[in-house]
Amino acid sequence: MKHIEFVVSDHKLKATLFFPKNLQKKNPSILFIHGWTSARDRSYQYAEALAKLGYISFLFDMQGHGESEGDINTATTKEFLDDVLAAYDYFMKVEGVDTENVGVVGSSFGGYLGILLSEKRNVKRLALRVPADYPNDAFDKSKMVTSGGDNPVVIAWRAKPKDVHGTYALDALSKFTGDMLIIESEKDIVVPHQSIQNYINVIPDRDRLTHVVMKNAPHSAPAGPFRNIVEHTLVDWFRKWV
Repeated sequence: MKHIEFVVSDHKLKATLFFPKNLQKKNPSILFIHGWTSARDRSYQYAEALAKLGYISFLFDMQGHGESEGDINTATTKEFLDDVLAAYDYFMKVEGVDTENVGVVGSSFGGYLGILLSEKRNVKRLALRVPADYPNDAFDKSKMVTSGGDNPVVIAWRAKPKDVHGTYALDALSKFTGDMLIIESEKDIVVPHQSIQNYINVIPDRDRLTHVVMKNAPHSAPAGPFRNIVEHTLVDWFRKWV
């Protein structure tokens, strides 16, 4: 484990690298993108497990989250995507990273951002846990104002069927040709099943999709049984590319 920091638009963002014990010249690599109001340390358990498979992982706190600088109350979705792009670019310069074998693990808002990232950078596979979606007109607005969470207007919007042109994320995912894992929570009231189904419907090659439904699980994955299930699911899926 190595703690580092990098700068995005004058904000210092904190990050952590996890390395496999037997580091090779080129190692498969994973960028983690946490959810709204979350932080990088909630995925340490997953990164530690994946390091045992041989992966280098990069976890960072977006601006206004965790230990990073910035104002969570004013930052826009576009600015959070800029954080993700900068994190990816920094990660690709880390010694030992195989830039042609990069995966992304995104949770909720992080899943949404991971999908957008895949359209702008080289991403071989996407692992999305309860990936959220957002209206296009919210992209340049304060994320705090347009957040999902317990916002009934956003939740009702997510429960409606949408086609490939419905959102930026649906359009981006329709162009993604890599392997995908979607982890859905059965009791999720923040990202309802229809929102997950909207994503599934636009995937160009369903043979490359693994869809897992966590029984009785809520939107969040607190430490304990549910987080352990996520860990085992990620390890089983990612071991194919070591």
